[in-house]
Amino acid sequence: MSYFYAAYGLTIQSDIPLPELIPTPATDPDVWIQFETITESPLQMDNSLHCYQNSEAGMYLYWQGVGTFLIQDGQDIRIDLETHLDEDRLRLFILGAVMGVVLHQRGFLVLHASAVALDSEAVAFIGQKRWGKSTMAATLHDRGHSLIADDVVALEVQHHQPIQVQPAFPQIKLWPDAVTCIGKKPEDLPRLGARLEKRNHQLSSGFMSDILPLRHIYLLGQGDDLAIQPLQPQEIIQPLMQNSYVTRFGQTLLQEQGAHHFKQLMILAQQVPLFRLLRPASLELLPDVATLVENHVLTHEG
Repeated sequence: MSYFYAAYGLTIQSDIPLPELIPTPATDPDVWIQFETITESPLQMDNSLHCYQNSEAGMYLYWQGVGTFLIQDGQDIRIDLETHLDEDRLRLFILGAVMGVVLHQRGFLVLHASAVALDSEAVAFIGQKRWGKSTMAATLHDRGHSLIADDVVALEVQHHQPIQVQPAFPQIKLWPDAVTCIGKKPEDLPRLGARLEKRNHQLSSGFMSDILPLRHIYLLGQGDDLAIQPLQPQEIIQPLMQNSYVTRFGQTLLQEQGAHHFKQLMILAQQVPLFRLLRPASLELLPDVATLVENHVLTHEG
């Protein structure tokens, strides 16, 4: 049995249910997810927890305890399971790293970020792990702003055209303390996996299904006071590169598309303002941070 879903402007046909995604009646898929034995993998596992390699056949990924993935031409995802099917864990990899590779292969600029809709435009949040990207998205969603994407943000980048954000799917992944801060109980939300503390906050409403232009990017950081500061031109490229999703794979995904990827980053840096968003570590200040962002979007042109 196959399942059909919509995400990132694509129709996805899958051999495994993906309840995080939005079902679609469309049956002409752009992306196929199927189980298949992979016999010619170039990967040298050697008891590694994970490894990856790009090749002429496509991008190979391996996670210990899950299996091997082969991603080809941004449309064909083949999965060779290593052990019994742990659907929760498998879906994490499909909707995270695997989807990031698919979107990169299809020509999108992919950011490790969260994005929400404010004032009919998109704003994105980037930053290091546990700096609050998903937490900011959840806080703004709780204040009536629609989620566009969490974790994997796909941008359409072209010269002399507004940079567009593709809608992903209505899920935010949150740590228990962040769940509490938006007025919910961690025990009421399912874990992302049996051994994971992060929770699956599946949204029943407030998801933006339209493509929106990207207005601002906020680089999250810690400071003694709440503040939003513009970055100088010479400061912009480095955080964009660090938060480009494919950098987690080193240079392997950029062997053939490195020049194009850097060109996309340069266009993004030229067209979309990047601001540093500073706040103290206390999660109790999240409503104040959200208000600061809302007012900043209203008073600053993109």
